Amino acid sequence: MNKTVLVLGGGWGGLAVAYRLRGQLGAEHRVVVIEKNDKFSLGPVNLWVMTGDRKYPDDVERPLSALVRKDIEWLQAEVTGIDPVNKTVQTTAGTLNGDYIVIALGSESYPEGVPGFVGNAYNLFDAAGAARLHDALQQFKGGKIVIFVSNTPFRCPPAPYEAALLIESMMRRRGMGDLTEIHLYTPESQPMPVAGPEIGAMLRQMVEGRGIKYHPNEKVMRIDGSSKKIIFEGDKESNYDLLIGVPPHRAPRAVVGAGLTDSSGYIPTHPQNLRVLANVEELETRLPGVYVVGDSASITLFNLKPLPKAGVFAEEQAATVASNIASDIRGEEQRAVFDGKGVCYIEAGDGMAAEGSGNFYAYPNPRISINPPSPEGHKAKEEFEKLLTTWFA
Repeated sequence: MNKTVLVLGGGWGGLAVAYRLRGQLGAEHRVVVIEKNDKFSLGPVNLWVMTGDRKYPDDVERPLSALVRKDIEWLQAEVTGIDPVNKTVQTTAGTLNGDYIVIALGSESYPEGVPGFVGNAYNLFDAAGAARLHDALQQFKGGKIVIFVSNTPFRCPPAPYEAALLIESMMRRRGMGDLTEIHLYTPESQPMPVAGPEIGAMLRQMVEGRGIKYHPNEKVMRIDGSSKKIIFEGDKESNYDLLIGVPPHRAPRAVVGAGLTDSSGYIPTHPQNLRVLANVEELETRLPGVYVVGDSASITLFNLKPLPKAGVFAEEQAATVASNIASDIRGEEQRAVFDGKGVCYIEAGDGMAAEGSGNFYAYPNPRISINPPSPEGHKAKEEFEKLLTTWFA
């Protein structure tokens, strides 16, 4: 019988699932991507928009109508409800029924979750905001730049550290280094705590070695734009001249409304087959035919910390899910597994990036290594941009 796969979300993970499925299934089977936005945006490029090395929107976005594969159906609509038992999805354009559902809705950023964020802080996770931030940095005449993380978890954990390093490089090249202070505040106890104390110490040294002031364990409560102050838990405060924020993140409302989330705020997900878990400790799954990829998933590691939310993981998870759905449709055993391995590139400024790689599923803690920043690492990160030419006309 002909099958229909509903892919909820047209981001990095969702489109990776759709493209891989379409390459493995015959034309008699439908692959439908449901996405509320009319454009795909490649998040890692935002930092280069901030530095001026890329232009918004031409170097960041592509219209979903320009998908190279016309045999992938695309519906521009917002997912408003999910019935995972009956494989039914409610959208602003009507109700769809499928045989399989892949939840790739990511996480939502909501800057309004921090009073005073909107209107006072530049949103590091918004491409248009990154373009405005570029203009502000070009006009900056010296003073205190504050970068802050609102809460955890947030997607792309290295992003605030990359932003700090890139801005330091920009100011130094402009001859503004001695006139500029850069401060980074985060509720984390160290950079990328999931990777362990050694990696955290290395990243902290990268930041502080460039004169950037690092402030861990600081939770932002509100921003007072009139006095240009940021107020932290415990009534601590800091002034600023330019404010850049990582906004709060949460699971999409449709995911929460479907009763799929747990105390993590996201969907408890099997670490290997990406199915929804009924029991996290026993790795018992439920809801056959329903899979989760990317930031909507909560995957608990052996050290009891969550797998970081990153596009590189979403892409590998997509490959696993696509292979298993295709196998199931063909009546074959589902054998593909996501192994928790990944590579990321941490921008360090001056045309260099550090390569971090390893196995996040290692016991008892992830085994991660980071190479020193190099031009080769920067070039490797640019490889992500190929998605804009391979997926879109």
